Amino acid sequence: YTYQIKAIYSSKEIASTPEKMIAIKTMLLKKGKTYTVDGYKYKVLKSTNKTKTVAFAGVSNKKLSKVLIPDSVKINGLTYKVTEISAKALKGNKKVKTVSIGKNVTKIGKQAFYNTKKLANIVVKTKNLKSIGSKALYGISKKAEIRVPTSKYKKYQKVFKGKGQKSSVKIKK
Repeated sequence: YTYQIKAIYSSKEIASTPEKMIAIKTMLLKKGKTYTVDGYKYKVLKSTNKTKTVAFAGVSNKKLSKVLIPDSVKINGLTYKVTEISAKALKGNKKVKTVSIGKNVTKIGKQAFYNTKKLANIVVKTKNLKSIGSKALYGISKKAEIRVPTSKYKKYQKVFKGKGQKSSVKIKK
């Protein structure tokens, strides 16, 4: 950043300083630390100048019925990609009915939605989902629908199979 200080009196410059450079170092977040932004908790997975990633770790407001896991989140002025949903992120949540999963998520941790009984609508926007932990969907609503991208329908049928949900849970395009 550059700045110049000027003293002006009656529209005339009476004194000024030469321009100075100020180096500002942005502090990266500490790996493993959890931050809360807009009612959602995020755990830092990687924090380097090149790669900044976090995991969605839950909600601080237990009364939310709709959870929107974003593609990225701004923490302390830095943008971090949300690439995971932590294990037990919404375990036992009694209010959540809808979850929307952002397009950068590649992993859903074990028991992420365990016993989230009212969870009836999951929208998966990511096309890069590689793994889902065991019992991640155990105890969600038996009428639940999981909406996936059309291009990944067949692959995601296999990825979501056997993750604890009842056989009545539908996977749709």
